[in-house]
Amino acid sequence: DRSRALSDYLISIHARKFDSPSLYTRRIRDLLGHGECIMGLIDNYPDRFEFIDRDVLQKIESACVQWRWRIKHRVHRLCQVHGDFHPWNILFRDGTDFTLLDRSRGAWGEPADDITCLTINYLFSSLLRYKKLDGPFERLFKSFWDRYLAQTRDAEICEVAIPFFAWRGLVIGSPVWYPRLPDGVRSIIFRFIVNVLASARFDHTEVNRYLI
Repeated sequence: DRSRALSDYLISIHARKFDSPSLYTRRIRDLLGHGECIMGLIDNYPDRFEFIDRDVLQKIESACVQWRWRIKHRVHRLCQVHGDFHPWNILFRDGTDFTLLDRSRGAWGEPADDITCLTINYLFSSLLRYKKLDGPFERLFKSFWDRYLAQTRDAEICEVAIPFFAWRGLVIGSPVWYPRLPDGVRSIIFRFIVNVLASARFDHTEVNRYLI
């Protein structure tokens, strides 16, 4: 019920469009170059940590730059967003009544930002328990995406979401933010990042194939 309430909230705010091509382009540029986003996160990784070295991070960054050029002109997508829609910023009271905290980087942006920010946490929680997307977390992940896509009919988001998933993957895979991940989980996260970036579209029904 709470997952449906969160999906419905995003459906409602993402329906509010804003005509500002330069702002959309900036938001996609910020996805890469902002200090809190892809390049900022990469610059905060150690020079080497476990299997992660400069070559791995450079390949990810280069793939993200290619994605910027694929999506930066989709200015019709600019809409109201939260900007940091992850579980620590969602406070539920009784039932489905909730309050949001910490809107980040402005009120207008790309809807894929909010969708990936929340749903990667369903994946992350599942990886910590099952080393794959499974059980209740798989049901939450798929039902959230199903509901959002059915209501918005935004098939384009399955392409635009890819570099946003890479960004959020770099967050949960970071040895700075998560230094004590269970064995193997960080490598699964990085396989997810690399495989998603190599895809033309994100398929929310086949997430586990990105983990292999």
